[in-house]
Amino acid sequence: MSDNVAKRSAIVEAMVADSAKMRALMGGTKAMREAGEEYLPKFEAESVESYASRLKLSWLFNGYRKTVKDMSGKVFSKPVEIAKGPSRLTDWSANVDMQGNDLSVFAKDVFEDGYDAGISFVWVDAPPRDGVVTQAQAEAGNLRPYFVHLSVEQVLGWKSETVNNITTLTQFRIMEMITVPNPDDEFADDKVEQVRVLDRTDSGVQTRLYRKVKDTWTLYEEPTTSQMAEITVVPFYANRTGFMVGSPVLDDLADVNIAHWQSQSDQRSALRFARVAVFHRAGADDDERLVIAPGMSINSTDPSAKAEWVEHSGQAIGAGRQDLKDLEFQMETHGLQLLVAKPGGQSATGEVMDAAKETSTLSMTADQLQDTLERALGWMSVYGGLSGEISVSVNKDYGVNMLGAQEVTAMLTAVNTGNMSRETFLREMVRRGMIASDTNVDDEVERIETEGGGIDDSLTDAA
Repeated sequence: MSDNVAKRSAIVEAMVADSAKMRALMGGTKAMREAGEEYLPKFEAESVESYASRLKLSWLFNGYRKTVKDMSGKVFSKPVEIAKGPSRLTDWSANVDMQGNDLSVFAKDVFEDGYDAGISFVWVDAPPRDGVVTQAQAEAGNLRPYFVHLSVEQVLGWKSETVNNITTLTQFRIMEMITVPNPDDEFADDKVEQVRVLDRTDSGVQTRLYRKVKDTWTLYEEPTTSQMAEITVVPFYANRTGFMVGSPVLDDLADVNIAHWQSQSDQRSALRFARVAVFHRAGADDDERLVIAPGMSINSTDPSAKAEWVEHSGQAIGAGRQDLKDLEFQMETHGLQLLVAKPGGQSATGEVMDAAKETSTLSMTADQLQDTLERALGWMSVYGGLSGEISVSVNKDYGVNMLGAQEVTAMLTAVNTGNMSRETFLREMVRRGMIASDTNVDDEVERIETEGGGIDDSLTDAA
């Protein structure tokens, strides 16, 4: 058997690479420190010890994760519910993944995961049934379908064909990590990797499992075939770029956040040195030992000798502080773009608020999530032998009067030209609900006092 069964396809490898920085930021300070030189380069003349010390002192201002959580909080401020469908489907949705998560909690995990890579996956599966099983037996044995959330890192690859003019999955490979008992220790478990291959065949979907035996991937058990006609993997497109392919939603925000991580590290290093004054003596021998303590005096017979404290002027520290604040403001602005209505989205009747809800990036992503859940619940219904139309309710009523692109552009221009302070801009965003209501705008007073310039023109263009 070729070991390629466990190898990621080039497309998946690219998506995993593209989402790496988002994953690191979502992991917080610990993950960024573990990434080391990937996101915090080592200076050319910096020793290994000095770099390790600088890395240990660096901490992350996590604007990226906050934005993802804030956007997710808006969508899931109301639970995801099955608006129409068989009652049994509603019952199953209370523990939709057989792991104790209801449909809303499961959907939130899929939504947030999809923001990092631009795509996430829901696989609908069901326990195997030996022979003919009655409904009562299925209920007694809990042999009912369930959802499995797959991140892009768990997907190895797929094949597709055009069937009846529809692009259809014909193969899907999944890397799984399972727990098995340790044969030598009854109180320990072992982690084992296995590859699951789903193949669409004329008789149904065939499942093959592979595990490593002596460094070679080998068929672990005989293939099984279900009666499902299609591979029941449904993609959630947060930012679709092709069939089963996505790209990160907030890539630009992640870059700004990483720039802040690097600038903050420089700032901490500068403060570490600036806070320690250096005692300098002129007219003293280099090997002459000096102990500084309260009540002591320094004497010298050399009339030109002198002693003084040498301190940093602090100008570079002020510039670094301003850079950090500018980057923080840019992160806030990038997050706002998710709530801005797209051009042409306003209705002819002038219902600006409703149009904005329908055309903002966040609302369109919520629409994609709704489609994903309805398709997945449809497969669950087929697995369970249920029938009837299915519709899902995903919240898009965020209770805000969203700004149009021209309005945001005008406000950003006003800040750039000095006709509006950043504090006023942020207060307006909070008032409209486009920034978390718990934002303490009073903290922006200090920021305004230290502002040294306008917003990057690229932000205005982006609006």
